[in-house]
Amino acid sequence: MAGCDPLVNIEGAFFPAWLISGVSGLIAMVLTWSVLRKVGVDQFIWARPFTYICLLIMYTCVTWLVLYAN
Repeated sequence: MAGCDPLVNIEGAFFPAWLISGVSGLIAMVLTWSVLRKVGVDQFIWARPFTYICLLIMYTCVTWLVLYAN
């Protein structure tokens, strides 16, 4: 079961990979939100909370798959 939760060594401290994926997904979602606001598309999105939560989950899963899936 130790292989199910890969740990990443950052400056000597071990962090779970899901935490790093979640933080990077959150950063990517905030960047997407700011770009959509600047372009003017954000005001036309019908279900904003649902849309941004789905973007957060998508970015988190993509980060996990790209960096940690073997």
